[in-house]
Parts: sequence; C-alpha cells; structure tokens
Amino acid sequence: MLRFHRQVFFDIKDIERLKVFTDELNSLNWSYTAHCLDNLKHRVIDIEGLLLFIKGLELTAESIFEFYADERSADIIKVCYRITWLKNMDIILVVNENKEIITIYMNSKEDNHITLRRELYING
Repeated sequence: MLRFHRQVFFDIKDIERLKVFTDELNSLNWSYTAHCLDNLKHRVIDIEGLLLFIKGLELTAESIFEFYADERSADIIKVCYRITWLKNMDIILVVNENKEIITIYMNSKEDNHITLRRELYING
C-alpha cells in the first residue's frame, strides 16, 4: 500500500483525484466498521452528538491530510480527513472508498504532528 501525507508530498494529479474521490463519497451513505464502533466508546464522551454531526457532514478534499493507494492500480483505498468539531478539537475520520468509517479519533487543534515519520510516506 502506498502512503501519502500532505506535509510530505501530494502530487497535483492526486489532489484532483482526491476531489473526485470525495465527491463520490458525498453521494454515499455513512457506515461504520466494528473496529470504529468498538473504539469510539473509549474515545468520545458524546457519541450520539458526534455521530449526528458526522451524519450531516459534507466532506471536502481540502480536509484530507493523508491517503493510501493500491500499489498496483494506484486506486485510492482510504483517506484521512481532519474536520473542525469543537473550539479546541478536531475530528479525524479514516474513511474507505465505500464511505465506511474505519476509525474516528479526536485531535487538539494545536497538534501540528511534530512526530510525523516522513520516511513512511511517498516523497515526490
């Protein structure tokens, strides 16, 4: 699997592909993996409020900070969106091509990911 991170490298062609990918996701209904639902109860206080927020959410490609692509076909497999949620907190959604949320976690708005392991990602 090929890994890409905005802070390391996003090709201009990938930016366009991510826009198309996101538009296609926006036409689908949300679903959740068992992993997502199991871990959510340990990470969020207001699960119902969060899920209602997500239900009404329209994704934007500009919110993508990381994505994964198939090594052979280069098809996008999953993307990571960072969405503004609360005054000091963002939601991170990891979503596959079927609009199934693989995982959800919260991140402080102040977190700039200084621990990013750049060597794990494709560097143009």
